[in-house]
Amino acid sequence: MNEDKKIIFSVKQNIFIVGIVAFTSLLSANSVDAGTLSCSVTTAAACTGTVIYRMSGSSNAHAELPSQSTAAYASNVVCCTGVSGLGTACSGTFATALKLSGVTNAHSQQNSLSNYANSACISVPSGGSVSIGYQASNCTGFDTTLGSMAATTNAHVGNGAAYTTKICGTATGAAGTLTVDIVDGTGASVSSPSASFPAQTFSFDNYTSTGTLGTSTQKIRVTNGTATPTWALTMAATSGNTALWTTGSVTYDFNSTAANGRLTVNPSGATITPQSGCTTTGLTLGSSTAFNQGVTDSITLLSAGSSAGTNCYWDLTSVSLIQNIPGTQTAGTYTISLTLTAA
Repeated sequence: MNEDKKIIFSVKQNIFIVGIVAFTSLLSANSVDAGTLSCSVTTAAACTGTVIYRMSGSSNAHAELPSQSTAAYASNVVCCTGVSGLGTACSGTFATALKLSGVTNAHSQQNSLSNYANSACISVPSGGSVSIGYQASNCTGFDTTLGSMAATTNAHVGNGAAYTTKICGTATGAAGTLTVDIVDGTGASVSSPSASFPAQTFSFDNYTSTGTLGTSTQKIRVTNGTATPTWALTMAATSGNTALWTTGSVTYDFNSTAANGRLTVNPSGATITPQSGCTTTGLTLGSSTAFNQGVTDSITLLSAGSSAGTNCYWDLTSVSLIQNIPGTQTAGTYTISLTLTAA
């Protein structure tokens, strides 16, 4: 499942004005494609996925394990893609594609036999599934064809066209999730997150107050555990575009004119901190935007394009919040609930 996690937070302002944005979390879930296995025989240099086993030729070939690097086997490798977290471990959630008589220069046998001690495996993360089968003529009922083999054991192997008996495979990854949360400096969820505006002195004229969303102790964290790199982090009023700043009895606008009350969100100067081993490639900060009822009811803070990483998280801090406050606004502590959504 791909989970779009929403964080609801309230902003509080006192006039003698303090503004606080408090968050609570609301979780919704959408289905996610866990990936479809696709394999082909190509060169080691051209393989952009996971090498399952290597062959000495496209037919009448010996095989070797993917951990080997015999130069003569580099032109014909079984390369598989399409499933996040695909690997060659012979443990966890895995299936054996072939058993080999040695680690290299080996004859092959099907996985139901036990004469050969060396296994070429295909594995997926926990929660996924993988299976290997052998069929005559085609791989109907499976996702893909890994290759073919001349016999059930003591066999030469080749690409999918070399022999009648096909080596077939199906795999799906674990259902990934896309989430947004507010976390502290240790990465733990903040139970009652908030963002505050400083206190302001009552004024007869219109004026502004500036706060910050995302600090070292309340970081916005987007985690993408799916195979899809694209997403957007947006912010909107929790109760819709008719929401108001309120003390419980007195109100004013967050999405009207500067004179009546307007909240501007400026993420353009914010800081993105990626998880160790990940990068900010493909991520784009949003631009300074004011809420405008019925026109701009949602504001994008951060978006990820097709070149962004997956199985990573990113922390967002230092998003600027600017609230225009009407002149002669009654003094009090004002709050409004806003929601962060990653989808």
